[in-house]
Amino acid sequence: MSRKVFIGANWKMNLTLQEATSLYESFMDLAFSKNKVELVVFPPQPFLSAFPNNSTITLAAQNFHAPEFSGAFTGETSLTQLESMDISTVLVGHSERRGHFGETDESVMLKALTAAKSGFRVVLCCGEPKEIRDLGRQSAESYVSNQLAALTGWSEQELSNLVIAYEPLWAIGTGMIPTLNDIRSMHLNIKQRLQNDKGITSIPVVYGGSCDAENSSAIFQLEGVDGGLIGGASLKLDSLQKIIENAC
Repeated sequence: MSRKVFIGANWKMNLTLQEATSLYESFMDLAFSKNKVELVVFPPQPFLSAFPNNSTITLAAQNFHAPEFSGAFTGETSLTQLESMDISTVLVGHSERRGHFGETDESVMLKALTAAKSGFRVVLCCGEPKEIRDLGRQSAESYVSNQLAALTGWSEQELSNLVIAYEPLWAIGTGMIPTLNDIRSMHLNIKQRLQNDKGITSIPVVYGGSCDAENSSAIFQLEGVDGGLIGGASLKLDSLQKIIENAC
């Protein structure tokens, strides 16, 4: 693949500190072309300061609080605190944040814009539920387009640090994925929406949702797919190594 591929390893709320440290150190030893692949690791939030940024891996945060940068928000992490740990990439709007913690399209976009205005790279998740996908491809694409509608108000500078992760809600951790044609169509639809609204064609759009060592090769070869946001398959070294190989 000629473009640089974004591979995000989202560990969610898995692994002890010892397990995460061992896995992270193993990732550091992976041999791959940094000109072709960027490996971004989203470790459990308490472990962020345990791992140094290095030339092989970009460390990123799974979540943060916004729009406030400090205050009485027990248990939350601020952008200012992340910045002090040299974290400059954040994940926003993951389906589990929406489903388990009640984040809405509006609150997700507020968080995303706050981070973008503060100079963070934002990995913004979007995706449709099963009942919408069951209505057909057009309904799913319209649903996702509406999720991203607020991007029309973003400046070119804010958009320049954006990565969009398409993750159909019904495919997260289920082993089910859309057809390759549906993935391709959704990614191209997102890119076309951004081009029509802002004239921008360079924003990466990556796929998340039961992407693994077996199916990633076919997914990464699709037009419009610029990488993957990997969940469970990133918790094993050999699995992630195969995914990275498929991205090259």
